[in-house]
Amino acid sequence: MKSHNLFGLLAILLLLAAAGCTTPRTLGYLLDMEYNKDYPAKPAPELTIQIEDRLSIQVISENAQLSAPFNTLLTLTDLASNTTKQPVLTYTVDQQGTIEFPVLGKLRVEGLTLKELEGMISKEIITRGYIKEPVVIASLDNFTITVIGERNSTIFPIEGKSLNLLQAIARFGGTQGENFNIKDVTVIRTENGSRRAYSVNLQKKDLFDSPVFYLQQNDIIYLKHQGSQMNSSVRNFISAIGIISSFASLILSYLALTK
Repeated sequence: MKSHNLFGLLAILLLLAAAGCTTPRTLGYLLDMEYNKDYPAKPAPELTIQIEDRLSIQVISENAQLSAPFNTLLTLTDLASNTTKQPVLTYTVDQQGTIEFPVLGKLRVEGLTLKELEGMISKEIITRGYIKEPVVIASLDNFTITVIGERNSTIFPIEGKSLNLLQAIARFGGTQGENFNIKDVTVIRTENGSRRAYSVNLQKKDLFDSPVFYLQQNDIIYLKHQGSQMNSSVRNFISAIGIISSFASLILSYLALTK
């Protein structure tokens, strides 16, 4: 066998090894999900109000004069005397889990969903005889998510009442270009006065069952960069080169002995 034929054969083997070791399947998300198979889908849980949350609350009624005191710092005496003050629609939950709401006074709101808060305020207004059919609209002003990467980070507000981990990463710009470790995405959550870190593997369908798949206000997502660590494709490729090199050495030794 001529040497140039041998080197040609080795080149072909190297190309085949490279093609076999760099399959894109090792780089994708949700690798263990099967096509045309149903998986249970949990609905997004409602956000619960926490200490230091900022709430916007508005009371609406057919008679604007009746609802006005609940939307400003105006008292009934102020309204009668036409006193003007700056409307205040945002309330910060204090360390006791309460807010000071116009007319109704101190309300305990920690742990309630926004829907429960709306129902509680509406019930209080009706029970105390202020408005027969009030409409209460509450929203969370500090629903923001922080995403941290090795090269850049971002904080973005969330419109609506739910956002999941994949949506947040997509808004950040994805993970492929930065060579992030998608097998170990960290989500840090502050809840009930303490912080906890969760690890999520984006290649496994179990991420849908993670308690941090649906994000909460002030969650922090940390995308670790793989850095100098070799991924499995590179390791497999280097291993294949070693095997082929050993095989080539055996062939060359055999040829040298048979000359």
